[in-house]
Amino acid sequence: MSDAKTSSSILARSRQPLYLQLAAEFRRSIDSGAWPVGHQVPTLQDLMQTYKVSRMTLRNALGELESDKLIRRGRGKGTFVERRPAGVTELELPTTWEEAVALSDVLGTQAIVESEQVISSLPDMGMRCRGAAAPTYQYLCRLHSKDDVPYCYSEVYIASDLFRKHKKQFKKSAAASVIARIPGLVVSESRQKLTIINAGFQSARALQLQVGESVAEVRRFACADGVLIHYARLEFPTKFVKFELDMLRPSRARQRARG
Repeated sequence: MSDAKTSSSILARSRQPLYLQLAAEFRRSIDSGAWPVGHQVPTLQDLMQTYKVSRMTLRNALGELESDKLIRRGRGKGTFVERRPAGVTELELPTTWEEAVALSDVLGTQAIVESEQVISSLPDMGMRCRGAAAPTYQYLCRLHSKDDVPYCYSEVYIASDLFRKHKKQFKKSAAASVIARIPGLVVSESRQKLTIINAGFQSARALQLQVGESVAEVRRFACADGVLIHYARLEFPTKFVKFELDMLRPSRARQRARG
């Protein structure tokens, strides 16, 4: 299949307007360096041939980039890349409880929904947990940001008795940060699960994404003294996420066998 047919087929699969799909593709070309700063963008005729779309669709797509000051168009001179999109800080997803606390410490916290009504049961976590459920939980819905950039949407459940004792701290800080600093409280079990899902209405609005855009969903829990004290469902825009693993690190099963 030719490149033109491939591009046309891919564009047809999405319900998003064609010009927005193309604008995203052109932004990616600039961000990746395929279209360097100062580089002349292919002509409308060339782009029409590549993507099999109308001239007006391409004008609208390039208009999106021009409004973001990524390109400049000069009559009779062509279109040139003006600058790359502003860089974003990558988030390396935590793989330990300590790393989760460290990430929580650097992100600001803003309430979206805070219900005073207690909840008697948790949603299905999709993970094995040895801790017993607390009688009730407090629900918090938060947005976590850094330098005014939204990085994480979270739905958090905290054991009610723990929340009441440290309500002031939980109200202003991320739950993991608060739990890590409660004297005498030791987290004895913590697991998390990563899945790529589509953002819903509320999380997309909070994270400044399109509804249905991909996000990295992290489900995480923590237990202390045999009780499940904390469960969180977090969504991170995939453009910020980096997940790096040592592929030659011995597995836990091998480590146990060697021990």
